[in-house]
Amino acid sequence: DALGKAQFGKISQRLDQGHADLLQQELVAKGTAGRRYWICAFCVNQHASICGGFPPAPQEGTLAHQRWDTNRRDTVTGELHIACDCGEPKRVGSAWS
Repeated sequence: DALGKAQFGKISQRLDQGHADLLQQELVAKGTAGRRYWICAFCVNQHASICGGFPPAPQEGTLAHQRWDTNRRDTVTGELHIACDCGEPKRVGSAWS
């Protein structure tokens, strides 16, 4: 995106080869070096944690329940997120406790 590319395989290869400095120079030259991105693929494998459903509901009428209900809905449509049936083992530890 910041370099005008539709795919990032070659950029990834350049990073693997230790050419981050050259990529940085290209970003500066294009005026896009200050852009910020959230790259979920590098952060959380949701199929190993939260895709299969939601934690148990807190007591109704509480702020915790309101937050729980909000977090299980699409922020635009308000529809419930659809749980995935991928079968990936979940590793949530005590996160839902």
